[in-house]
Amino acid sequence: MKAKRSNKLQIRSAPLRFIIRFFVTLAVAYALWHFTAPLANKIFTFFVRNVVMALDGTGYTQNISARDRYIVITYQASKKWDATDHTVEYKGYTVNMVFLVALIMAVPQVKYKLRLKILILGLLILFPVQIFKFVIYVFNYYCQNLRRKSGAFIYPAYMHHAIGYADRIMWRIDLQIIPIIIWAGLFYYYKWHNIFTKLMKKRSQ
Repeated sequence: MKAKRSNKLQIRSAPLRFIIRFFVTLAVAYALWHFTAPLANKIFTFFVRNVVMALDGTGYTQNISARDRYIVITYQASKKWDATDHTVEYKGYTVNMVFLVALIMAVPQVKYKLRLKILILGLLILFPVQIFKFVIYVFNYYCQNLRRKSGAFIYPAYMHHAIGYADRIMWRIDLQIIPIIIWAGLFYYYKWHNIFTKLMKKRSQ
């Protein structure tokens, strides 16, 4: 009876423990991000610079560099009639990475190795999503702020609208929804796998 009561108490207190651990981890992860951001941004810019440069058929992008906690995009409106270097700062992928780390670290009663494995997998899954979001952000910025000398869009109208829709969708789902999906999917998979393994062992005995 005492064991059953203690199990019930643990089940009932699990959501509260998760919430407390989540907010504590969120605060710690965000504080640590300020120290790790310069290195993380350098790694991130190494990948996104090559992707943006390869896709930028217009040649507006001059450089993408890491500057402390920001990523700076340097571009020219036109090499012919406006060769001035302009810059825009990007800080759009901080929150969701911190949010995902906090979610993974907040789950109680998870072994260290499994938690570390899920954390690494989660960040690896989130990384290409962040690259896609950044690329869409850059080209949507160009769509919204740059025009040809005639006043026309720099891209065809269908591409202009598609990039705009993609950017709005990514900003709506990226900050919380995508990290939650990654977190829930990984924990569900490993929990189901463990239960399935235990059932198979019992049947084989």
